[in-house]
Amino acid sequence: MLVASRASASLQRHGSTSRFLRPRPLRRGVRPQRGQPGPSPALCGLCGFAALAVHTRQKRRLEAARASVDASRRLEIRGDDFVLDGQVHRIISGSVSYFRVLPPQWRDRMEKLKALGCNAAEVYVPWNLHEPEPGSFDFEGRCDLPAFLELCQELQLDVLLRPGPYICAEWDFGGLPWWLLRNPDPVPLRSSDPKFLEAVERWWCGQLLPRIRPYLAANGGSIIAMQVENEYGYWGIDPDYLEKLRSMMLDTLGSECPLLFTSDGTFWPDLQANGGLDSMLRTANFGSEPNQRLPELRVAQPRGPLCNMEFWIGWFDAWGALTGKSFRDPKDVARTLRGILDAGASVNFFVFHGGTSFGFCGPGGNVSQVGQYEPQVTSYDYGGLLDEAGEITTKYLRCREVLADFLNQPELLERSFPKTRRLPESPLLEIEASLSLEQALPCLAKDPVKSAVPLAAEQVGLGYGYILYRSQIPASDLPLTFGDDVIRDFASVLLEGRVLGTIYRNDSGRSREFQVPQAGRLEVLVEMMGRVNFGPALLQERKGLVGPGCVQLGTPFTGPLRAVLGWDIFALPMDEESLAQLPWDACQGTTARKSAWERGPRFFRYSLHVQQPADGFLALEGFTKGFACVNGFNLGRYWQVGPQQTLYIPYPVLRRGQNEVLVFDIDSPELEEAQAPPAPRIVSEAIWSSGVLPRGAKEAAAKVSNLFRSWT
Repeated sequence: MLVASRASASLQRHGSTSRFLRPRPLRRGVRPQRGQPGPSPALCGLCGFAALAVHTRQKRRLEAARASVDASRRLEIRGDDFVLDGQVHRIISGSVSYFRVLPPQWRDRMEKLKALGCNAAEVYVPWNLHEPEPGSFDFEGRCDLPAFLELCQELQLDVLLRPGPYICAEWDFGGLPWWLLRNPDPVPLRSSDPKFLEAVERWWCGQLLPRIRPYLAANGGSIIAMQVENEYGYWGIDPDYLEKLRSMMLDTLGSECPLLFTSDGTFWPDLQANGGLDSMLRTANFGSEPNQRLPELRVAQPRGPLCNMEFWIGWFDAWGALTGKSFRDPKDVARTLRGILDAGASVNFFVFHGGTSFGFCGPGGNVSQVGQYEPQVTSYDYGGLLDEAGEITTKYLRCREVLADFLNQPELLERSFPKTRRLPESPLLEIEASLSLEQALPCLAKDPVKSAVPLAAEQVGLGYGYILYRSQIPASDLPLTFGDDVIRDFASVLLEGRVLGTIYRNDSGRSREFQVPQAGRLEVLVEMMGRVNFGPALLQERKGLVGPGCVQLGTPFTGPLRAVLGWDIFALPMDEESLAQLPWDACQGTTARKSAWERGPRFFRYSLHVQQPADGFLALEGFTKGFACVNGFNLGRYWQVGPQQTLYIPYPVLRRGQNEVLVFDIDSPELEEAQAPPAPRIVSEAIWSSGVLPRGAKEAAAKVSNLFRSWT
């Protein structure tokens, strides 16, 4: 109810559901002091009054909680058990990322979590989404963590809060802010370095912890436990750093601070040792073999409750994966769940519902064992108990059967959730207008940064989106070459407006060389994809063109290399404000439908008529690589390599009547006047490619695995 009232109030202020969903423009210069829970209420206009109302409500709530002894709750450890409200307690939780789901859809997902038999929600907090610029904070729209915590409390779901500062979560940079990489000498990440701890303190002690304080169990709220860091055993050996984070929480929250814990794997003995402290509960992350993993946790922690903090029931997906979408047999998940419960452990489904990594500050990336960059797709379906659109899956049903039996609550099986209504499938959408990047550039970029050598995006103040590098080169018999690992992450290379080719971060050898037939204007448009979210590669995750000599004439076999010098650098955040300025009048209507276009970066605008807003998917056959927006809301990135072939459209971004669909393609193919331009269409279900494996191969492999298990 409270969440609905927040939505209604926001709709009245801003006039559309879309405005409610999007983060507001940053309030520059508003830098709350430590201990203040939010932006200054002195801001002019209704937003200032809204901030004041939130501040006042939180203050009254906190005072009321402190005045009521009966409201106090605490999760404690006694022997090998959790004890909550004086009773031995087993945590059965599910992971839900509030920032990957739009607020009007939160209730649906959380009611399904409750109906599964869970008593808690595990919740990550992405620092980079809440503090997009140093000292500028966002807690509105899908960043409204207090509203999400209120909903959990209303549904009587406890919360295991995981505030980082690093969260992994297959999220860009593991949730760390991009601006930590802005200086030539980057801030040492996840360490006791004073600069890093100063940034964490500003975020935690000045903003996050005061905001969540009213929702702590000690104040009658739902937060019964909080994690300190995340999987630190995979990163380093710095107990002093973990102790400083722990002290920040204790010093800020005092006696109200809930139970603190850490979580790591158990696959090597030092993971738990390096990732935790004896003063905090250690928990384990694994997806199978509980009869092996839980004893490993017991070795690391001889006393205390056992907890599988991340029960991996599926896996994430990467662009270009040869195996297609990841798959795990629901029966195997249910069997493993039963083993965890029978071993006496608490459990958290990872993930219960993944949602969607909307926009550019979304999907992360990995570096494989052979050094290949593996950017994650926009969908965070993960093979969760709910799919990307929030629908019940077979895994959900199998796990609910296990929990109904274990909890002796057969009534759980009686609850049904009808499938939500979907948009009807459509023919190809009608194109309204189209623009080349060159036509759009004056409206997208301010004055360029001038530099002798290419600068990384972070160095010119750009965190997400695209970046354009422009220089003049002479005619030469020498090839234009790009060094290894200097493209972060996909680039279109143009000479005098004509595409020479594209380069992907993983490309090598000749694919990084281009012939220069004439002197002229060289342009390199770089798409910044997800920053690596796991492992030591985080330290080197600058974007754009990386390295002063990254663009050269010649190769090691042609004699001394000549660096291309003298660059104009255009930051292209491609945010809603800049996209709203696009000069569509330059090419619309009949002109857009019948124009001949050169290959290259291009914007497209389409019209979508909707009788009744509902969930749907945008299919993008005919497009190469880019992103798509609906009514200004960035649905995320697409790429024809798959396995994801559609983008999820949540119903709150739509309106009755006409809706605008915008597509940007970094490598749109050449188009003759007689050819029809590419166009998206609406489909009712997500489409995934199967990779190189034949259809049904993964399912067949799972059956063989189950048969083998039955024999052994």
